[in-house]
Amino acid sequence: MDFAIRGRGRSLAEAAGWSPERAVDISGLIHEMRRVGFDVSTAAHKFLEEFWRLRIEHQPSINIDGKDLFCWTEFDPTRVCTERDARTATLCSEVAGESLCPVGIDGFHLTVYISPSGKFFAGMDASVFAYSGSADEFFAKLADGTRPQLIGAWVL
Repeated sequence: MDFAIRGRGRSLAEAAGWSPERAVDISGLIHEMRRVGFDVSTAAHKFLEEFWRLRIEHQPSINIDGKDLFCWTEFDPTRVCTERDARTATLCSEVAGESLCPVGIDGFHLTVYISPSGKFFAGMDASVFAYSGSADEFFAKLADGTRPQLIGAWVL
């Protein structure tokens, strides 16, 4: 799977330390994610190899005392890597119609997911949101401050 990122999204990712050649050893991370019950797809594995532990500050922002404070997205699924989180991902997957694997968190209290087809989703509580159909579109939306769109909610 190719995560070609262009335009403002690319600039945003590069400012956080990403480059197309970046490859991080995530074998321990993948082991831990599978141990607690996540289905780590090839898309999730490849995305995390390139982006694990990057923190991206992006729109929207708020000005407090003359200083712009930006929202952020951090690509570190260890923040949501428990058996309970794996059960939540399964429930979110039912709403999304695809298996979802967490790749990080968003400052708006969202868990960011990727599907095996490379689509990005988000979840908060029982709500599931569609983010984008590709990494390029995902990073462009981060750069523009576009929030994901609600697609539904799961129920127990």
